[in-house]
Amino acid sequence: MSNINRIPYDWPNRQHSSTTQVGNLNWHIQTINTSPASSLPLILFLHGTGSSTHSWADLIPQLANQAQILIPDLPGHAFTQGAPIDGLKLEEIAGNLIQLIEKLKLPWPSMVVGHSAGAPLALSFAVQAPIKPRVIIGLNPSLIPPPSSYTQFFGPLLGPITKSATLASLLAKLAPLGGMIDRLLDSTNTKLPEKNRDYYRRLFELPEHVRGAMNFMASANIEKVLEESAQLPCKMIWVIGEKDMWVPEMNLLLIIKKYFPKSKTIHWIGGHIMHEVETQKTVDLILAELKA
Repeated sequence: MSNINRIPYDWPNRQHSSTTQVGNLNWHIQTINTSPASSLPLILFLHGTGSSTHSWADLIPQLANQAQILIPDLPGHAFTQGAPIDGLKLEEIAGNLIQLIEKLKLPWPSMVVGHSAGAPLALSFAVQAPIKPRVIIGLNPSLIPPPSSYTQFFGPLLGPITKSATLASLLAKLAPLGGMIDRLLDSTNTKLPEKNRDYYRRLFELPEHVRGAMNFMASANIEKVLEESAQLPCKMIWVIGEKDMWVPEMNLLLIIKKYFPKSKTIHWIGGHIMHEVETQKTVDLILAELKA
């Protein structure tokens, strides 16, 4: 473990944070109850594009005694360092996660919970995992191309130019000006508390986070993941926010019906980041599936 000092002292659940080197990646992870002596199931939490471990912060206290928990900052995001700019494809990150779990000597996850782009990443992880998760929960899953609000925000920055560190530095400097991040958050139709908003503002002041988020989104081959994961034996639950303007519900339901006809779909009244607001409902859903 190394470089823990790079994690801000006021970052949510920092007491559970550590860093670990696996290949080129120096991961920032948060682990709870992970012990070789533990018989509790492991839950792997995967945040969405542009987010970090903080997205799950309010869930942890209620789950801490019910499961082993692993929450990473994904490569290219927040405080995980060393991701090559051309190594942010879903299948490559899924492989990185498998190497991380092996390095930590953790059991294979019984449940994977993914938000937004973390949902197709959960599918890609399950495809590669030697022991498949029993349950995959996708919260506002991005199983269709990136939302127009996100691509409009980055606009012409998407494409080959996203590899530019200079451009990412410029955008990180501009992000705090004129409320760019707040407008992006507003487009999710989620009434985030100020403290949650501030975490996103701080993340988008980090040039490497900006560049990683852009490339993660631009590199996603959703159709490939869907085709590879259609026959997975896992129980799948998709939670759809009825006010989510980022992932259009009708298009999403068509994809789910085509690739995962036996999965379960749940509708909540909420926007794209609703799990950060609907903490209790999210915890209840996870606990119900743990005990099922």
